[in-house]
Formats: sequence, structure tokens, C-alpha cells
Amino acid sequence: MAPSKKTMLFVCLLVAAVAVVVPIAQGQINIGGLIPALLGVFRVQGTVFCSANGGATVGTNGTILTPAFANATVQLRCGAGNGTVFGTAQTNSNGTFSIMLDYSFFTLPQILSGCRAVVTTPLASCNATLASTGTLTSTLTSLGSTTAGPLLIFNISANLFVRTV
Repeated sequence: MAPSKKTMLFVCLLVAAVAVVVPIAQGQINIGGLIPALLGVFRVQGTVFCSANGGATVGTNGTILTPAFANATVQLRCGAGNGTVFGTAQTNSNGTFSIMLDYSFFTLPQILSGCRAVVTTPLASCNATLASTGTLTSTLTSLGSTTAGPLLIFNISANLFVRTV
């Protein structure tokens, strides 16, 4: 006696389910970007110094002579003009910041070419002799990626900040 249509349908569905589940369990396929989107982030990081251009002056012995810009607000902006703010961070006492962004929204080339780090806190707040208007803006550079358990982290650095009015 030949198998019924219901039995054949069940066997086909079972084979299809196994064909999909085994590669997912082994981490070999990506269904519509779902799996990496749940396990990957971009980390935009940098250091801001209290100077006219946000950069540091280094002494002859390698010591950084410029004070850090503590408590400055840094935004990750993407798009033309002022752009859209996709993340905000406050610098710590060393002037460093880190902004995390889920990579299901962007690709690395999109972030590197279309986004920037912008310090919105006036320079005069860290040194009264500096400008009280304008912002510091930096392009972004990829530093490669690292993993932390199942999490893939794309490390991105803010380059030299430039004052814009």
C-alpha cells in the first residue's frame, strides 16, 4: 500500500524543518538579517579634549598636555545638514565617550560615510577663554570588530574633531 497524501506532506514538512533548523543551530545561515541583528552592535567611541579643535597637545615625553573635556554631550548624527541624532553620550572625567547602536538599522559603510560624532556642549564650558558658540564635529573610522560571547561588536572611532560654527 502506498503512503497517503497526508503522510507524504508530513514527511516533506519534517525534512524541510530539519533542513532549516540544523544550519541555524550551527550558526551557518542568516534568515533575513534576523540573527545578526539580535547579536551585533556598533560602538562609536572617542576622546574629546578641552581645546579649540577638541584635539590634544602631546609633550616631548608623550604626556598629554591638554585637559580632557569632561561632561560634554556627544551625539551620533547621520544624514545631510544637521542630520538625525541616533545616539547620545556624556564624556567621562577623561573626556572619553561610547555610543552603542544596533546594527540592524545601518551597515558599516553607511555609518562611516554618512554619520559623524558631534560635541554640542560649548567649548567655553570647559575653558572660559574658548568659543561659546559652534560645535566640534568628527568623521568616523572603523577599528575592526571584536566579540564578547555571542555579541559581535563593530568598533568605530571618532577622528580628529574640527570646530564648526
